[in-house]
Amino acid sequence: MGIGRLNPLSGMGNREFVGIDSSGNNLKLVHVKLFSNKVEVANLFSQNISGLSDDDISKIIAGSFNKLKARNPKVISVMSSHLVITKNIEVPSTNPQEIKEIIRLQAGRHTPYSRDEIIIDYIDISTYKHDYTKILLIIAARNTVKRQFELLNKAGLRSEKVLFAPEGLAWTIPKMLKLATQEFPLNIAHIDEDFTDFIIVFKNKLIFIRPIPIGTQHLMSEKEKFIIRFTEEIKRSLEAYQSESIEKIPNMLVLTGAVQELKELEDALNNTLHCPVKLVPYFRNLVVSEEVLKTTSSIRRVSFLNVIASLLAYEEMKVDLVPDEIKLRKSIEKRGRELIKTGILILTIFVLIFSILTSKIYFKTAYLNNLDKKYKPLEQEAKVLENDFEKINMIKQYLSQRGLSLEVLSELYNMAPLELEVNDIRFDGQGKFSIRGTAESMSIIFSFVDSMKKSKYLQDVKTKYTTKRKEATRDVSDFEIACLLSKKAE
Repeated sequence: MGIGRLNPLSGMGNREFVGIDSSGNNLKLVHVKLFSNKVEVANLFSQNISGLSDDDISKIIAGSFNKLKARNPKVISVMSSHLVITKNIEVPSTNPQEIKEIIRLQAGRHTPYSRDEIIIDYIDISTYKHDYTKILLIIAARNTVKRQFELLNKAGLRSEKVLFAPEGLAWTIPKMLKLATQEFPLNIAHIDEDFTDFIIVFKNKLIFIRPIPIGTQHLMSEKEKFIIRFTEEIKRSLEAYQSESIEKIPNMLVLTGAVQELKELEDALNNTLHCPVKLVPYFRNLVVSEEVLKTTSSIRRVSFLNVIASLLAYEEMKVDLVPDEIKLRKSIEKRGRELIKTGILILTIFVLIFSILTSKIYFKTAYLNNLDKKYKPLEQEAKVLENDFEKINMIKQYLSQRGLSLEVLSELYNMAPLELEVNDIRFDGQGKFSIRGTAESMSIIFSFVDSMKKSKYLQDVKTKYTTKRKEATRDVSDFEIACLLSKKAE
């Protein structure tokens, strides 16, 4: 099939991407060219880097990147599943902002790392029982991600994003094979040299993932032993998925990746599982150059699909594992470039209009002098009118604000839930409010904050802190909310 049909970047003109995966024992580079109506995998590179130092790996990256002969490509880093922690959880909210806040506060419970040592992102799976949201939580060690950036920096490259490879597989493979995932989930096993990504896709979303530490090097070296172990791992993965009660049971298993020589595995799974198993070598569904075909025929144990799929799904992928400090640095650099461009543009415009302005200065000056002479007698009368106008405005402002504080307090009283107790309200006379109190749960506090945000009297409502504590026999949450008196209300 023409892979350009499923490419979300196909309408963006001719562009080039280079995807780099250095998270396993094999370094993988993929050069993809995006044309107006198709996508071509132009070149591939793979080399075993186990046991090499970071400096040596960076040199290999730099050398292999030059061999790709890409013209000003966008460089993308790809993170494999075995380097991250994933958890299927339920969050007691359907508000995206609340979900982010809850995940930010609770993510540390799902990992042995401290909050400063991890990077968090998530995929919103679906709403559950109207008030809960099913989430696929993705946690990566900050040092692991930063190491990838450092490897590329030493090689003279800059990564635009760090994408989560299973999310790219979940978007690309169903479209590549024309398999619908709207009614039933699709089970995909992407087999690479060292490990396998067991993923489940539903409605074009990644909803479950479990890495399996068995790859082509195991399945091709000791077939009988590892085919049995692989089958058992697939069963355990399906049992883990069912125990989470995430969605329906998948109606098909697709084996893809480096599967050209794994026909026996397909037969074994068909005889064991209670659903059809389909083995699909992915290069049959891609537009590739002759050089790529030669490369893949000599590297049968390595799969490049995780990198290719991430590049094809680049615009559709939600998870980005770039550290916050790098995002901030990129934002500052982008603003700096924009300021430089703006400065050059302003200077150019100034030079162009300077000659026009200098020719008109004399005539404008003479005209202003004439106006000064003509309207000078009216200056005193204008000052008297201005003073009267200021007095009237002061009186109007005073009258408009009478009783405003009572209206604001009445609004707060009406919107406060019965389960929430306000202990302290402070107003500094400059329009700033500070509200402290106690609630029976976090969700009540967030609901109160949402109600305050909708009030016409308040703006910039923010939660300064929330703290849980024990009061007698029950758990309560102390909070402080800061806000400003709305200018519209004034």
